[in-house]
Amino acid sequence: MAMKSASDRMGFFVAMFGWLGLLLGQRIVLSPEGASKLFTILGIAGIVGSCIQRGIALGRAREENKAAARAFLGLSVVGVFALAGYYATSIGGRELFGIKPPALTGEDAFGDVVTLAWLALATLSVVPAALGELSRASMRHAERQESRRVLSAIAAGLALSCVAVYGALFTFAADKTDKSVDYSYYRVGRPSASTGKMIDGLSEPLEVFVFFAPTTEVRSQVMSYLDELKRGREAKLVVTTHDFQAEPKLAKEHKLTKDGVLVLQRGKVSQKLDIGIEEDKARRTLKKIDGEFQKVLMKLVRDKRTAYVTVGHGELVQETDKRTERSAEIVKQLIEMQNYGVKNLGLGDGLGSAIPDDAAVVLVLGPTTAFAEAEVETLRRYADGGGKLLLALDPESQAAHGPLAAIAGIDWQPALVVSEKPTVRMTGGPGDKKVLASNSFSSHASVSTLSKEQSRGAYVVMSGAAALEKLKDLDKSYAVDFGVKSPRGSFLDTNADLSPGGDEKKAVFNLFAAVTRKLGDGKDALELRSVVVGDADVFGDFFAARVPGNQVLFAEALRWLGGEESFTGRTSSEEDVSLAHTKATDQLYFYGTILGAPSLVLAAGFYFTVRPRRRQKPKAEVKSGSTLEAKGEPKSAPKTEATGESKSEATMNADGES
Repeated sequence: MAMKSASDRMGFFVAMFGWLGLLLGQRIVLSPEGASKLFTILGIAGIVGSCIQRGIALGRAREENKAAARAFLGLSVVGVFALAGYYATSIGGRELFGIKPPALTGEDAFGDVVTLAWLALATLSVVPAALGELSRASMRHAERQESRRVLSAIAAGLALSCVAVYGALFTFAADKTDKSVDYSYYRVGRPSASTGKMIDGLSEPLEVFVFFAPTTEVRSQVMSYLDELKRGREAKLVVTTHDFQAEPKLAKEHKLTKDGVLVLQRGKVSQKLDIGIEEDKARRTLKKIDGEFQKVLMKLVRDKRTAYVTVGHGELVQETDKRTERSAEIVKQLIEMQNYGVKNLGLGDGLGSAIPDDAAVVLVLGPTTAFAEAEVETLRRYADGGGKLLLALDPESQAAHGPLAAIAGIDWQPALVVSEKPTVRMTGGPGDKKVLASNSFSSHASVSTLSKEQSRGAYVVMSGAAALEKLKDLDKSYAVDFGVKSPRGSFLDTNADLSPGGDEKKAVFNLFAAVTRKLGDGKDALELRSVVVGDADVFGDFFAARVPGNQVLFAEALRWLGGEESFTGRTSSEEDVSLAHTKATDQLYFYGTILGAPSLVLAAGFYFTVRPRRRQKPKAEVKSGSTLEAKGEPKSAPKTEATGESKSEATMNADGES
């Protein structure tokens, strides 16, 4: 019986040696050529011989074992078909079937499909046979083999093989699909529409030299961004990869001293973006690579401009405490990203006499004191000469900013726009009614990105905003578009009690105005462009750091003022958004973790330690033959006839004293 069982398993071992010989002959032992052919011939002989041996074993098998023998034979036949598929992918097989050999740099659809097919057939042949033989080997000492156990093992092997084949097919399809999905702890930023628009508008191609060693992980992450940005823009964007160590001459030409750098070149002008080669250090840049890439690209698109920011009136930019909302570090970064240099504009810099000639835009960000008449007149002359103004005026400062807004043809009143019900929770008190979250935008170019993303939840937040209207009898040369409006249920709080009453009717108020004014006829005529915002806190660090829409509002307004509305669009970033905590919330977290949680643990331990425990009544043991009285008490032990003692006492007396 043992010899017959070993003979039955011989087909499996022959097949395994056959596949091993084929692997050696075709993949490992490639020279000398004679050894390769020898192993290949032995492999083919083993696979075909296994099929023949399985057929002989089927003829010798008992009736109850024929089902298992047929299954093994079928698996061997599948292996022969796999061998035929492998031959079809070889040069001789292609010539036999009339298939042209694959090009060196082209797709080989026939080879890919047939390779997957023969690998799948080989898996379906070997794995179920191996499990079936293991099951049969476990019964080698039994008088009779159980065919059902063998067939069950083969079925399990087929299921396992199908899972493996499905995984291989899925991987193959994913490799052929030009799309990547990143599930890592941090994700690389994706190219935004605004970056693509900047490249589309170039008059000559943009060359990007990627200086990374081929083995670095950062290189593949950078290339995933560039490949996606390049898609559909092959004529405008040319990306080449280089190794700093292998190409020292090219590195010297671009004045590089290390790897991990992108060189953007347009014509003879170039700019560098330093990313780094260590993944931990490059992670921060990779999360916001789109913004960094766009910042460098902007330097190639146009020359650097100058943005003047007024000082001397308690503006946001004069504050240095980043913990308060009256600071504007984020706004400064956004200005620099658009390739502007930032300069202060005070009385000594020309604010009281004449705006410098190199001023591309003048920004007034949240002054807390009123401007002098001379300063207002200087800004008016600048506007009448086709200047570009951004006026973010804070009504909570109690300063008279009406003359500044009038330069742009806007009527500004210091009363706050308040919501009947809080739209943003800050402190939980009535003061939250002053904080307005608005998602009502027009289609103007200065807010076009927010308008497009309105359905996806884009919004801006203002705190203590004034209502804006056109000046009465405004000249027809002014064109005013109110880009942001207050939420429904708002009212103008003229008496500062945060409650509607009297003439304080609910309405929708204008919070943001984009103003243009033609200063002549013809295409070359000067044009005033101005943006007026009813609240300066919208651009302060407190809200800009927590509400992405506020940053978009400023960046788009600046682009529109500079005549670059074609570049509108949000930059892509995978940076974590900082959590906003109020002072009361921080106190709650502090005392909750320091005192609250330990107190709960101590209280629970004290309760479970000293609480009175219930005494469990002993359960009455019921012996066979005994009965219980009605009250549940056991009957007394039966007395002996001679002495009247119980049986237990009688036993003790007979054996001796206890």
